[in-house]
Amino acid sequence: MCHLYWWHTKRALALFSGRLRGWKGSVPSESNSSLLVMDRQQVIAKIQSILKLQNGTSFEGEADVAAKMIDKLCKQYGVTITEATETQVLDESFASFKRINVALSTLANAIATFYDAKAYLKNGDTKSLQIIGSEAQQIQVRLYYDYLVQVMEKEAEVAHQAEKIMSDLTGKSVSRSFKINFRKAFADKVAERLREMKLAENRVHDDADAVKNKLSQMRFGRAKKMNGANGAGAYAGAGVGGSVSLNRQASGSVAKQLCGV
Repeated sequence: MCHLYWWHTKRALALFSGRLRGWKGSVPSESNSSLLVMDRQQVIAKIQSILKLQNGTSFEGEADVAAKMIDKLCKQYGVTITEATETQVLDESFASFKRINVALSTLANAIATFYDAKAYLKNGDTKSLQIIGSEAQQIQVRLYYDYLVQVMEKEAEVAHQAEKIMSDLTGKSVSRSFKINFRKAFADKVAERLREMKLAENRVHDDADAVKNKLSQMRFGRAKKMNGANGAGAYAGAGVGGSVSLNRQASGSVAKQLCGV
């Protein structure tokens, strides 16, 4: 009987070893406090992975080994089960630039708000656009942002070429800020439509409360007002921004599962 139990225990250990082999987090010593702090998110992620395996197994020996591993990690890194099971809200760099890009900042802020995340600008030698949100929110903001930026750049080039043709016919010159104004107006219009869509569909992200709790512990300065768009570029950009599809990333069962909405 003892031999059989030992065999099952070794099997459970082998299974967990194989399943968790993909985790890249290092195992710092208890005396190295700086490394301990740096790897805390990785430790929590590992505990969460083990919890999922524990809840998904029907093998008693495997569940027992999982419980022991979780207990060991919690004690070693000072992490509570409550902390490990809570949604982890990340404050990650989204984009960096020397000068504020109004169109890109507007898009990122609008999309983050749409998914109940938070975008803010961190000042320094290089300005960093930060996104505060859960892993799901971070992924969805990035996907939606990349899609809209791709559309914006493509349509800005098409509109610019059309404006050059018209200028040749009319003898007028094309404004050097045509594309800049196109992007600003495009972003403003998309932001307006996203606000309306969120309100109309009453969208609330599953991780909205976790983000609110995180933000309640932070303080932000007042945002500076950005210059708006004008001229022919603004007219064209607003037109495209008003007609571009916003459902590519925001609808569908896969997207909703990812976003928690």
